[in-house]
Amino acid sequence: MIDTHCHIDYFGDPIATAKSYEANNLSCVMVSMLPSHYQMALSHLEPFGVIRPALGMHPLRAKEGRNEIKQFLSMVEGVEFIGEIGLDHSSEGRDSKAIQEEVLGKILPSIGAGKFVSVHSREAHKPLHEMLNKFSVGPVCFHYFIGGSDSALKLVSAGHFFSVNIKMLKGRHRVLLDCLPKERILVESDGPFLTKEPIRAVKEAYALLGNVWGMSECAVIKLLKDNFNKCRTVTRG
Repeated sequence: MIDTHCHIDYFGDPIATAKSYEANNLSCVMVSMLPSHYQMALSHLEPFGVIRPALGMHPLRAKEGRNEIKQFLSMVEGVEFIGEIGLDHSSEGRDSKAIQEEVLGKILPSIGAGKFVSVHSREAHKPLHEMLNKFSVGPVCFHYFIGGSDSALKLVSAGHFFSVNIKMLKGRHRVLLDCLPKERILVESDGPFLTKEPIRAVKEAYALLGNVWGMSECAVIKLLKDNFNKCRTVTRG
């Protein structure tokens, strides 16, 4: 099983959390808020084979991130996992919209082929999609997407993927599963923000997907592993 979006460094004891993933043989993309956070966590979490540290530049940290653009650019070529990056046009991010777009516009051109990219798109999936197209970045994984079925289908047509969490699967956004092809689905915990028990949440999400799709646990694990491997940026002409 794979948790494609978890903030391990935000848990009270990140090392204990990483050990739990290892003990359960559960892989995890450890997203970060800023390049400095990624670099700080790297030496501590890299020894855990199941943890994939991701280089991040969270839109709600864009004011700080503006000062770390050079750091991001100096590291991006050598990393396989990127996240979380993106835009946030909710009330929480409205005042920093211009800075968010400035920062994202400077880092997107640096993202080459072969990267797994987890993006944040709260109330901003349309402008984010436009920026991804402008800089030919994709496919990416839209983390915790709540932009509605019509918008989701447009992103599917563009080749993108979606990571769903237990809150989505048990709430009103469960309808996304009715329109999204299962070949574009991944699972996330978004711990510790959505759950303090990310491993339990991921296992439950896998079980729920199996019930919805009428598939065995082994079949779901194989499908989502294949999806994860396919969700990699490509070079576009």
